[in-house]
Amino acid sequence: MNFEEYWIFDSLFVFYAVHAVVSALIAFIASFFLLKRFEDNKHLFIGFVFLFNIAMPGVGYLFTIWVIYYLLSVQYDKLLNNVSYINMIEFETEFPEIQRIFGEGSMSDLLSNGLAPTSLKMKALVSMADNITQKNLSLIKNSLSDKDDEIRLYSFAIIDKIERGINKSIHQKLNSFQENSENMSNIDSKDITEKEREEYIKLAEELTYLYWDMVYFELSDEDLKKYILQEVKRYAKIVLNAHLNHIGINVLLGKVYLMEKEYENASTCFAVAIENENETGFTHPYLAEIFFNQKNYRSTKSLLSNAKILQMNGTLYPVVEQWKSA
Repeated sequence: MNFEEYWIFDSLFVFYAVHAVVSALIAFIASFFLLKRFEDNKHLFIGFVFLFNIAMPGVGYLFTIWVIYYLLSVQYDKLLNNVSYINMIEFETEFPEIQRIFGEGSMSDLLSNGLAPTSLKMKALVSMADNITQKNLSLIKNSLSDKDDEIRLYSFAIIDKIERGINKSIHQKLNSFQENSENMSNIDSKDITEKEREEYIKLAEELTYLYWDMVYFELSDEDLKKYILQEVKRYAKIVLNAHLNHIGINVLLGKVYLMEKEYENASTCFAVAIENENETGFTHPYLAEIFFNQKNYRSTKSLLSNAKILQMNGTLYPVVEQWKSA
């Protein structure tokens, strides 16, 4: 080895020795500043910074300074320490991911949309068929005019099934009622047992609700509707003759009288129901409607203002407030 090679080797040795000392010094300084953040892995952190600077002379110094600044300034979300009592597997199964089936908007918009896919409309109809309400049945009826044959046929099948089911129940109850009615020409007769009397009244009550369902779900035309309303009144009166304060039958009979605009009879039925409904407020709007139709606005305001329970009703609250301030 000549002098020139020796000098180069000696210079490199000195350079790397100084570089190693500087790298070690930077590693210790970094660990001093970041002691709180890496308290449990202090030695591992010192080794990592030292080797990082050894591998990247010069550039490593600047990068280490940036890392120190970043770790001192960055803020992490606080972690819960006492989570051993939470069963995460059970937690995930109890709260499954929820996705929209029918997308944004209402069922009516979907069913009336001519561009909506048939499969999505069918899902909507199946969903409503499992939960028959007056609104849902109305939407199903509107689907009878859909351009798609499959939608029209399925909608008709749903309506037909409901109508057949009600008619079948009416037929069965009528047979049972007629069998008992022969002995019930005088319901107060002493020859009739209490069990027979209650069975007779129960059948009349069930027939009242079944006939009303035909009206409520609009499953009858106008001519047949008049006959059905008469049947509702007929069986409702049988029940009320035995149980004058029957809330459900009084409300139902009041609705029938209200549809026929027999306001005095309707008022009587609703008044009896209000006296016995334990402040549920269910009947007050019907009685208020009668007062309004009779142009008795003072009574309408008084009834709605004094029915405090209606202030808890999200649907009727704006109407009540409007009348209170009138």
